[in-house]
Amino acid sequence: MAKFDSDDMVLKLQPSGGGGYVTIAGCISHNASISNGTVDLSDKDSNRWGDKGNFGPRELNINFNGWVNDGTEYALLEVAAQDDTVVDLQLAYSDGRTITCNFYVSQFDWGGDHGNGQTFSCTLATDGEPTFA
Repeated sequence: MAKFDSDDMVLKLQPSGGGGYVTIAGCISHNASISNGTVDLSDKDSNRWGDKGNFGPRELNINFNGWVNDGTEYALLEVAAQDDTVVDLQLAYSDGRTITCNFYVSQFDWGGDHGNGQTFSCTLATDGEPTFA
């Protein structure tokens, strides 16, 4: 079974005005989690395991640490974090898979050391249903 290199994932942003997605950062590390909210429907007749309904809130959260690749497009991500607005992002894997959605930047950190590239980390939370392709 083939293994995936996590360094081959990139963060892309769709600039306002449309067009294609532009790579703004290469991945250092990332993790993603899907939360499928359930609702407890248990009543006195339920067994001890309970009854669940799958109509609770769903959420995709992604934590991303990366190298900044393009200052102009990267600045749009910074502005989205500062202004608390939604930004259209795509995460692209080396095997061609993508996750595309409007995201809130719920946390944004940046930094850099002397003699090294600028890095950032962010937590992205979906605003709407993501597209997995």
